[in-house]
Amino acid sequence: IMKKVLVITYYWPPSGGPAVQRVMKFCKYLPKYGWEPIVLTVRNGEYPAIDSSLLEEVKSIHVEKSKEISFLRLFRKITGKKQIPIHQLSPQNDESFFSKIARWIRFNIFIPDGRIGWYFNAVKKGKRLIDENNIDLIFSSSPPQTVQLIAKKIAKNTKIPWVADFRDPWTDRFYYEESKRSWLTKSVDSILEKSVLNKANGLTTVSDSVSQLMSKHMSNKNQFYTIMNGFDESDFNGVIHKTKLDCLTISFVGNMSKSQNPIEFLSLIDTLSQRDEKKIVVNFVGHIHPDVWDEIESRGLSHFITRKPYVPHFEAIQFMVQSDYLLLLIPNLPKNEGIVTGKLFEYVRSGSTIIMLGPIQSDAAKIISQSQSGFVFEYNNLKGLESIFLEKKMRKEMDTSNYSREKMTQKLSEIFDEYI
Repeated sequence: IMKKVLVITYYWPPSGGPAVQRVMKFCKYLPKYGWEPIVLTVRNGEYPAIDSSLLEEVKSIHVEKSKEISFLRLFRKITGKKQIPIHQLSPQNDESFFSKIARWIRFNIFIPDGRIGWYFNAVKKGKRLIDENNIDLIFSSSPPQTVQLIAKKIAKNTKIPWVADFRDPWTDRFYYEESKRSWLTKSVDSILEKSVLNKANGLTTVSDSVSQLMSKHMSNKNQFYTIMNGFDESDFNGVIHKTKLDCLTISFVGNMSKSQNPIEFLSLIDTLSQRDEKKIVVNFVGHIHPDVWDEIESRGLSHFITRKPYVPHFEAIQFMVQSDYLLLLIPNLPKNEGIVTGKLFEYVRSGSTIIMLGPIQSDAAKIISQSQSGFVFEYNNLKGLESIFLEKKMRKEMDTSNYSREKMTQKLSEIFDEYI
């Protein structure tokens, strides 16, 4: 008999971007391991990108939606922005006074985040779904952390076991280093975080470092399980592999925040492109923080860069596979050792060689080392990077199947089984 899990997530197709992939792939593979997902998500959510191509993948999954009072729409009206890409959670140099005020409100008034307007409708809908569907377990994945407060309330009222999943830390989330919060906001948010960590039956995160960071906020001995992100083999079906080109292609796929500025890397590429007869092309696929792009242009480094805005997931995979090298940028901020993006595993599976800029002692660096899929450099120490391009050093061929979404889902299903 299939067991049933209520999956609470804000990001769900047609939402695009990295946030949607983890839960979507769990829901795709859970039935194979005896769990039927029933998804509770938001109606007409505020998403950083839309990718309607993902709807096809989830059409057989039972999905219920509830309305949100959207404070982000209000934020957009105040700032005059049609869309708020993730990178713009960090401030801009030429930011207007209204934008600064709106940002302050977003980070200091809406606790734990701007999605809190979804809370009451989601709790009501979640309770109804449990009454109607004989649910065995609740699973919530954040950010936004509002999702965890919704799950906590439903679990408390229904006495159903609950597993809370964290794709990023909560109060230690890296972009709070760029947008400071008041003492009072941080205190209230810390109380909410502790209440979730201590009340959830099970806790999962994307990396060991995130688990260690978050366990400091707990008073009980609840155990964290690390379930990494991964790649879905079916996403690589039909991709066209690269042909021999007369240029060297380096691609960065995803959103680039202010703290991911690769300016020294690009300066080195500029030097190489002038010395080496082989043309070098750098692709940026996704949103780039305006301040980063302004610096690239002001230093005359845009001549070898091709920019493409957000593309559907399959196209993003195509870019990865057809590149010689893939640039991975870990945000250059404190507490960044545990940042492991879902994209990293698609990079690993693509067969292209990864160049990572970020902490050498980090979870992402460990994965690159174990899979022998590329090279790792600190932002302020690119020594040895030049020789990789000049000598055309490439990754080693390894079995990467341990990083598949299906294997990660199997691990998650075993954790679910423990709690019922």
